[in-house]
Amino acid sequence: FYFKTISITMQRSLNTYSMMMLLLLACSAKSGFVEAFTTPTSSIQQSAGKRVTHGAPIFASVASYQLDEDFSNNGNNINSRRIQIQRLFGKKGAKTSTSRAICTALPFLLLKRLSIGSSVAWAASTATSVPTFKKKEILSYRAWCFLKATGQNILTSLRHPTKDTFKVIAYTLVSIYLLTNIVEGMAASKRQKLDATSEWGRYADKPAARGQALSLLMMQLTPYAILPSLLDKFSKKKKDDLSETEYKSTRAHKLRRRGGEMFADGLLKLGPLYVKIGQILSCRENLFPDEWITAMERLQDRVPAKSGKEAWDLLYDAAPGGKAGFHKQFSDFDDVPLAAASLGQVHRATLRSSGERVAIKLQRSRLRDIYDKDLALMKKIAKIVDKFGKAGQVGGIEQSWVSIFNDAESILYREIDYRDEADNAIRFANDFGIGLGGVEIESTAKGVDGNALPSAAEWLRTPYTYGDLSSEKFLVMEYVPSIKANNNEALDKAGVTLEDREFLAECLAHAYLRQFCAHKFFSTDPHAGNLGIEVFEDERAPRVVFYDFGQACSLADDQAGGILEIIESIVDSDAKKSVSAFSRMGVLKDSADLEMVQAKCQQNYDEGKLKVKKRKSRKSSRYSTKEKVLAKESEKAELDARIDSAGQAKNTTDTSEGVNDLEVMASFTLQSEYAFVARALSQMDGVGKSLDPEFDFISAAAPYLVEVKGTGKYLTDEIKKKFTFVYGEDGILAKELQLFKSLGLKLPTKE
Repeated sequence: FYFKTISITMQRSLNTYSMMMLLLLACSAKSGFVEAFTTPTSSIQQSAGKRVTHGAPIFASVASYQLDEDFSNNGNNINSRRIQIQRLFGKKGAKTSTSRAICTALPFLLLKRLSIGSSVAWAASTATSVPTFKKKEILSYRAWCFLKATGQNILTSLRHPTKDTFKVIAYTLVSIYLLTNIVEGMAASKRQKLDATSEWGRYADKPAARGQALSLLMMQLTPYAILPSLLDKFSKKKKDDLSETEYKSTRAHKLRRRGGEMFADGLLKLGPLYVKIGQILSCRENLFPDEWITAMERLQDRVPAKSGKEAWDLLYDAAPGGKAGFHKQFSDFDDVPLAAASLGQVHRATLRSSGERVAIKLQRSRLRDIYDKDLALMKKIAKIVDKFGKAGQVGGIEQSWVSIFNDAESILYREIDYRDEADNAIRFANDFGIGLGGVEIESTAKGVDGNALPSAAEWLRTPYTYGDLSSEKFLVMEYVPSIKANNNEALDKAGVTLEDREFLAECLAHAYLRQFCAHKFFSTDPHAGNLGIEVFEDERAPRVVFYDFGQACSLADDQAGGILEIIESIVDSDAKKSVSAFSRMGVLKDSADLEMVQAKCQQNYDEGKLKVKKRKSRKSSRYSTKEKVLAKESEKAELDARIDSAGQAKNTTDTSEGVNDLEVMASFTLQSEYAFVARALSQMDGVGKSLDPEFDFISAAAPYLVEVKGTGKYLTDEIKKKFTFVYGEDGILAKELQLFKSLGLKLPTKE
């Protein structure tokens, strides 16, 4: 019946909307509608106003529209239309499941945005006379009539539901949901072209929208990840055989560069936590092609920022005392940011009291709200992963993702409170003995022997922090310009030599050896955006500059001591000492097979997987003042001899058959603090290799074990190693102690 009704409407005004309605209704029909063109119009009119049960119930309301003119076409036109319809749909309308349901849903979505035109009659029934409306009221009245009739027929259909009724309803809801998301996604894409960070809040409110955006990003990246490798494989010339200019002209390079840009843009659009992920990945050159690494490096300090009026608004909102409070303390504010990252942006200003140039870090808006929602979701994921047992292991090592997440959550929340960052920055500077202007002050950190460590001001710099002027969203620091640590082109222009870069990489390792083993407090985020190189015009060697202490972690005494012991055991290739260090660190389970762990350590040492390299000698004399810790050449020679003799006469376990890695890893458990140690080492290694391709942390840090332990303790420990028959676990002193205990005697103690 309603096909016949539509056919008459089609004869009245054959426009786009009417044609779409006819085709969509045809797809969802239970029976053919070709006969609609051969039935007298009077039969249709007589049936008007009756309850309709034929065809798709949702669209039965079409039958209730008033027919205000007869079907007046001649037979030739009817037959012509009949033949056209038969070609499109066959003799009878078939059930088409998915396509029918989608087509059934689309009219509702279209009617949501389209006005009801003259091609569809607007009366509620043939028995109802049409009242006179003002021109402005006609559209709303027509919509009301349509919705009323549609609602009535939907309720009628639900009173007598069939299997097809539920199918149509389900497919309709799914179609509406999908189309709504598509429309929202298109609108979001337009907004992100103007500001890539515009959807951070929406994604936090609607995690499903972020999930869809992430899925779409992965789909878009797939060809850019696969095709370059295939092109390289089937290319006549291999990548290694091409010059840099030749490679940049290849299709593979262009695809990798485009893929890297898409990946970096996608992470930037997803939110601040994903920007953090990109910053970490940008330091792992072994995981991604160079083009991807280059693209992700801009996430370190070139995230879109607010400038002009928006920067001033952000400033007044964050500054203690608002607008008046800011102008009382500062002047010459530059509303164009120096740099911008995931959480904030940095501007220059001047202190009124002293005239000193300072850098002011302003926090982005709504960060705490975004963190609340994103971290709540991630915590649920961590709980699910922990429930799957082995599925949550990394490299076979058992760990509690909930525990790791809780510590990460604590660090991330502290990162968006700039008062905590100010405290971290002040402690970092005091531990290294660095004051305002980079001058040397007394270090508050002590070595293993309990003596104060020397100031690092000659080889390390960090901005002085004005804690009394800072607040939760407003951080004031000394302005310290530098060159980004991995900007090789700028370093070349500044005259930083290869020897300088090797020294700077060693300084980076030196700094983290002190942080891990003596300070027991370290920055967990040493990516290239947080590290700079300060270059001097005189003959002084350049020094490393540390920025951004929003993320920092503390270590317990045994954790710090265990890390020091594991570094020394690697220097000595001593498997037995390695196991002892693991026990002190607390990373071995109570049920761990210590002999198997020791055998695996020894196997790694024997195969050269953990091999310490000798320190490189330097010709320039300007590094000599930085090496007071190795003032005597004899000490350097002793370290080289220690490395040469590493592993000799220590292999007491047969490793000829090898040890299964997974079995060994099952003996370990990962504490949350070591996840942050691993992260810091990973990022530091990436920056170190950008300065010195042969960089590795253990080899670069080994010469500074003397400083961390103290010269007296270091030499005492070395003597004990050489006289193991006296001081070893099975040495003379150990046996005498065991004898005293067996006789019930007590050793004399110092009063």
